[in-house]
Amino acid sequence: MSFMNSDHPAGYALREVRHPRIVRAVVKSRNGSEQDVVIRNVSQRGLGITCKGAAPVKGERVTVVLPGDLPLSGVVRWFSGHAFGMELDEDFQIETLANALQRQAHVSRVNGEWHVESRHRVVTPQVDPTRIRRV
Repeated sequence: MSFMNSDHPAGYALREVRHPRIVRAVVKSRNGSEQDVVIRNVSQRGLGITCKGAAPVKGERVTVVLPGDLPLSGVVRWFSGHAFGMELDEDFQIETLANALQRQAHVSRVNGEWHVESRHRVVTPQVDPTRIRRV
């Protein structure tokens, strides 16, 4: 009977567990620019983020402002197109994000504020029935 060795080869580090999330936030660069982003995953030491515009470049210091005005600062470790990953300066407890989202949902419920965004509307094109071909 054979057992797998639980030791990892030298030079290889285990990746932290990523928790998938879809959370809107704002990224602030050192030059003062801001852009809306979506956080795709969260770990204790980092975030996976997607943005509409160009992603910050590797090595750039940025601050992500989570719901509830919770700022997290760190360094961009990789980028590809509109996505990037950042390593946080301090350990982050995922429960903190969950609590902030619950508080935000509670405030929305209490205030009765609903906001429907037009960019999520599906538009079906109108077709002239006389131009449809039978197959």
